Amino acid sequence: MPSPLENAAPDPMKVVELEAFTVPENTPRSTSRRLFATLKTWLTGKRDAQRQAIDEEKLRKLPEVRLAHLVPPVDWSPAADDLAEALDAHLARSPIVFFITPPYGGHEAVVAHWAKKHGVALAVPPTLEALLTGETRWREQFAFMGEADGPRWALPALERCLLRSTRGIHGVRAFLTDALAGKLGRGVIGCDSWSYAYLAHLVGLEGVPTLTLAALEGEALAAYFTQAGEKGARLTVYSARTGHPLVGEGPSADASQHELQILAAHCRGHLGVAWHYWRERLREPVADSERDGELWLLDALAEAELSNDTGDVATLVLHALLLHGGLDDRALGEVLPYSHHEVLNARLALTRRELVVEHGGRWQVAPLAYASVRALLVSRNYLVDPL
Repeated sequence: MPSPLENAAPDPMKVVELEAFTVPENTPRSTSRRLFATLKTWLTGKRDAQRQAIDEEKLRKLPEVRLAHLVPPVDWSPAADDLAEALDAHLARSPIVFFITPPYGGHEAVVAHWAKKHGVALAVPPTLEALLTGETRWREQFAFMGEADGPRWALPALERCLLRSTRGIHGVRAFLTDALAGKLGRGVIGCDSWSYAYLAHLVGLEGVPTLTLAALEGEALAAYFTQAGEKGARLTVYSARTGHPLVGEGPSADASQHELQILAAHCRGHLGVAWHYWRERLREPVADSERDGELWLLDALAEAELSNDTGDVATLVLHALLLHGGLDDRALGEVLPYSHHEVLNARLALTRRELVVEHGGRWQVAPLAYASVRALLVSRNYLVDPL
């Protein structure tokens, strides 16, 4: 039986043009009483709508097996369907279309899902060795992808095709020049938003259609997280800070919605980043507690500390990781004007402070540190992404 939220929940996978992207505000834009009443009925059943705030020491992390059921990985395939509709008009006017998202935002998965469903060939990014030596033969694959009425190829992760060095940008610059001129046929390019910003500065991408996912407001996050877990489970997630359910109606509804709206604004409306907060901060009472079976969310905005006196080397390491969508230690040493020893020491220090984590075989800015790192780079006038 479908949940009663299916017709009420805002779409968490809406594809929009880059120019239409807007960051959520810290306060709710509107109060959807109907949605929150439905959420409360579905999630809480006959349980009380409020609990006394709980001491964090009485809570523990959930076992990984249970987390896998309650907070499964984001399924990006619905965004691929929305992307297909958006591409129809744009590919009639432009040989290439970009689809960009921030770190953990799903652009690679979305483009790969779309390409598989529509029988479009996937291009293979160059190896690190090819980027380090400036070898550009990886571009030759586009000449052999055949003619087609629709798109001929898709490149899910353009950030894997560049290193910010003299040799490392030669190939991607030539590739984009040919693609923009229509020499490679029609294609769809997935790209990290930070790499996109760097390439727009380097090559110039004015006028190229660029799509992304719309930012989510607090109520959309609430709807997504309550639907994403165990099918049919009637779960209540309480705020450890206030004791209120994170969804509900009545005296606590506005406060609960406001708390989720703050999370949405902090994550700039990005589902992939918010997912990590939700998963990392979800707790259950310790064994033999009178509150056994309840779920609680710790202060969602607690994150790795980033001091204002972060040094130049560390700041450049963070920026380089963002511009490339993550790098291993060898590649990281190639893109910064410091010795490999200095770069490694800075990366190790950032890892100890949980500002940098290993993800997909590369070092990346940690999800829970992303907002603070971005704010630091903005304050120091570094090039930042448009999302």
